[in-house]
Amino acid sequence: MKFKSYTSKTFKKTTYYSNLPVEERKVFDVLTRVFHFKINNYVIDTLINWQKVPNDPIYKLVFPRKEMLHINDYLKLIEIQESGSETELLIFINHVKNKMFPKINYNENCVPIHNGSLLKGAYRSFKTTLALYPNPMVKTCHSYCSYCFRWVTFNDYEMQNASSYDFPLAPVSYLKEHKEITDVVFTGADPLIIKADTLKKYIDPILDIESVKVINITSKSLAWWPYRFITDVDSYELLNLFEYIISKGKHLNILAHFTHSQELEGEIIKEATQRIKRTGAIIRCQGPLVRDINDSTGAWVNLWTKQIELGLIPFYMLMEADHNKESCFKIPLDKALHIFEEAQKQTSSMSRTARGPVFVNDVHKILIDGTIDINDQKYFVLKSLQAPPYTDGEGSIKLLQYDKDTKGPENLFELFEEKQIDTISL
Repeated sequence: MKFKSYTSKTFKKTTYYSNLPVEERKVFDVLTRVFHFKINNYVIDTLINWQKVPNDPIYKLVFPRKEMLHINDYLKLIEIQESGSETELLIFINHVKNKMFPKINYNENCVPIHNGSLLKGAYRSFKTTLALYPNPMVKTCHSYCSYCFRWVTFNDYEMQNASSYDFPLAPVSYLKEHKEITDVVFTGADPLIIKADTLKKYIDPILDIESVKVINITSKSLAWWPYRFITDVDSYELLNLFEYIISKGKHLNILAHFTHSQELEGEIIKEATQRIKRTGAIIRCQGPLVRDINDSTGAWVNLWTKQIELGLIPFYMLMEADHNKESCFKIPLDKALHIFEEAQKQTSSMSRTARGPVFVNDVHKILIDGTIDINDQKYFVLKSLQAPPYTDGEGSIKLLQYDKDTKGPENLFELFEEKQIDTISL
């Protein structure tokens, strides 16, 4: 299959669009004026069950939903689109965009300083980990997920350039100086959207750093475009790059992003995963709990079961960060914990490799580790799995007053602030 991408304009020319229910076309027309939209022919032809639209989970995963806006804003957009002028509509669209601009939490202390300057395109998430954002990797993905906050960078070249680096050697001296960093994470948007030879330019300099033991590549390519590893013009070069990384004595993790078991159905995904595994790379799977898409025990039983069948390793069940102002993607902590615990009971013991539910905030990677009753009061037990190098809170435990409707992560930001880092004895 040859890759073909659709924007909101070109999708409207397809029979898929013309066959949508009238209400869904209306939603699509107005919301794609606010949010970026991108889908490809594999997702359209293979992953979405069009007979179940608008309730198909992959459809919900790619197509914007009206709940992403405040109901008053949505109704106003519809009203202007149907009876107002284009100028009036553009003004209100910009107003809505400004309101919807997500608050992206990051900690300034995690941006490395090297030789007196900020190390552009790098983020020291945790003591042993450095995340890298080479410029070609931050530009786009094979398709866009409706819940992803990174939509703010798409088509914003100024923001892309400000948060990434171009010179492949840029992080090398910093990494050599900080030998405690053992893991490097190449991330973006999606690193595997770019050509294999470009990807190698950025990875190759890291391979000669002895203290770096693990190369991680985060990607949703396996879900959105498995042909990346089979029929793309440089698919063999990409697989050869994986073998090359391992030949240099590094452990290679493909951190594959899967949200629903439908992304793992079919022979093409099976062939793609087999080809990757034959290189010696390990595929670990992570994905968020997303309201109305996979927020059920059955959805995660099916997801983990399919991953194990394919020889993949369940890694993280993430709590949806949900920078969307209307919080239409989040679910309560209590429900997330119930889904995780029940799904693990109903799947192979191999699914015990998954940790969850997990939040990643601006300071810690936080595990919701259960609940506990103390003096007739119920609490969520939260554990810091990883913490930045300037803190000593890794492994610390905090208690959050139980409320079945608590969604976070605001409570968690406050609870794990640096000044509050101390271990609670239970």
